[in-house]
Amino acid sequence: MPARPVILVIIKGLGIGGAERLISEAAPFWDRDTYDYRVAYFVPWKNQLVPQLEEADVPVTFLGGSRGMDPLSAIRLRSHIKETEAAIVHAHSPATAVLARMVSRAPIVYTEHNLGDSYRQPTRTLNKMTYSRNAAVTAVSAAVAESVAGFGGPAAAVVPNGVSVTVDPVEVSAARAELSIDDATEIVVAVGNIRPHKGHQNLVETAAVLKEKRPQALVVSIGGEKYPGDLDRLKEAAEAAGVTDTIRFLGRKENAREFIAAADVFVNPSDVEGLPVVILEAMAMGRAIAATAVGGVPSVIEDGVTGLLAQPGHPDGLAGAIVRLLEDPHLRTTVGAAAAAAVTRDHGMAPMIKAFEDIYQGLLSG
Repeated sequence: MPARPVILVIIKGLGIGGAERLISEAAPFWDRDTYDYRVAYFVPWKNQLVPQLEEADVPVTFLGGSRGMDPLSAIRLRSHIKETEAAIVHAHSPATAVLARMVSRAPIVYTEHNLGDSYRQPTRTLNKMTYSRNAAVTAVSAAVAESVAGFGGPAAAVVPNGVSVTVDPVEVSAARAELSIDDATEIVVAVGNIRPHKGHQNLVETAAVLKEKRPQALVVSIGGEKYPGDLDRLKEAAEAAGVTDTIRFLGRKENAREFIAAADVFVNPSDVEGLPVVILEAMAMGRAIAATAVGGVPSVIEDGVTGLLAQPGHPDGLAGAIVRLLEDPHLRTTVGAAAAAAVTRDHGMAPMIKAFEDIYQGLLSG
């Protein structure tokens, strides 16, 4: 038996995304004296965060095939659990959780990052069918916990996402310079991978309203595409809406945080959310935020206090919130400061890790 209990953290990929960064940035906060942490992933092209984990001396293992998860993934996972003598498997995506529930004899802790019905039908069905195999479940917000309340198995404990953010001011200036804009241009930044429910079409329509109401504003969208061609289709939608001069799609950017820090306003246009890490990061940087009131977002953005909220699918409302923030520097400063204070108080990385490790300890001593 290992000297320390092995905690095997599994996730579909280690690309640049919210749940993925929760793992890579949690590593320095893990209690490595008590637990032996390992990480495994399944999608080979989503590996951008692997070096960060390896630099933290965390063993990382790829368990997928050349095309990602395949029929042999369950066998590889079962072998890896046995080889590492994992005491607990902590799954951070439904696809990997389903595999773990099928093959693991070790207790499974599952963190639900999104609303239970937001996944595609096959994933949703398999997730629900195997849910009772979880030994413990956590949810990133009360809205997420409520969405899985009928899935069976243990009730979800709410463990809010935590963030730890540092940004170099020099890199912030470089991000603005990369856009080749003058000082009069106002930057509105959105960060989110291009995938269903993330609201990119809503963002294009919001940009069209901004073009009329605040022509000096530039919307900057950062995020990689889930399916080939999605980015091109968004650019075509922007061209059809006549806003190619108002919105820019930069694709995946490893320095996305620098663009957030350089923003006059951060915008989150999603149709569905659990509790977006990127919103917490923007709050930690003291950015003024305009966001759609979906999922767990209203639990951290109090309208008029820590940001402004708009109804999903209503670009006029979202654009109105952005314009209000751009027109009122005092409001921008006030809500930004309140947002930063709220994250410091409620969403530190260390409390999130302690909550997880309390669950591990309870399972190991139970």
